[in-house]
Amino acid sequence: MTSTPVLVLDLDGVVSTAHPGSAEPWYATLKADLGLDYEEIERGFFRTPEFMEVLRGRLDLYVALHGFFEPRGLADRMEEFVGYWFAKDAVLDRVVLGQADAWRRRTGGRCFTGTNQEHHRIAWLKEHAGLGAHFDDIIYSASLGVCKPERVFFTNAQARMGITVAQSILFVDDSAANVDGARMAGWRAMLYRGPESLARALESWG
Repeated sequence: MTSTPVLVLDLDGVVSTAHPGSAEPWYATLKADLGLDYEEIERGFFRTPEFMEVLRGRLDLYVALHGFFEPRGLADRMEEFVGYWFAKDAVLDRVVLGQADAWRRRTGGRCFTGTNQEHHRIAWLKEHAGLGAHFDDIIYSASLGVCKPERVFFTNAQARMGITVAQSILFVDDSAANVDGARMAGWRAMLYRGPESLARALESWG
């Protein structure tokens, strides 16, 4: 490879392991801890068009959450909920981060995230979980104005990273739709199946 190699990792499902659908999701003890029902929050917030606007950076998280909490008489619990969510959803896979760090040292390549996230959580992960120390930059949907798997996410991300050769990018994601979207934008991409799959891919990348 003549261009400097680039590695782009998804966050939830690759770097972060407490996402919905994981063995230990961040909301596993939400009912016991805060008395809040995650299924209701999922239906009334996380799976709504408003939350998609939050992920695209067009609507602030707290404004959108107020629309869910206030009618239920829970507006005063909103910040408590966000603090709980962010802290519980900050379980980072140190093996994966170590693999990325070692790859950067070995190849001199650049490493980024490529994730569907909103501004407040990214800021929290940088400040409290040390996420930024492992990446050249945190590339995320709210900063780009578009979500994966839309092709524009990847073209915008490539421009943000300052990369001219799409094939110099290896994208790693646990969603087949996102992997397909990256390939449609000309990136190399692999479906993540655990740290072992990443280790095998990085052996020959760069």
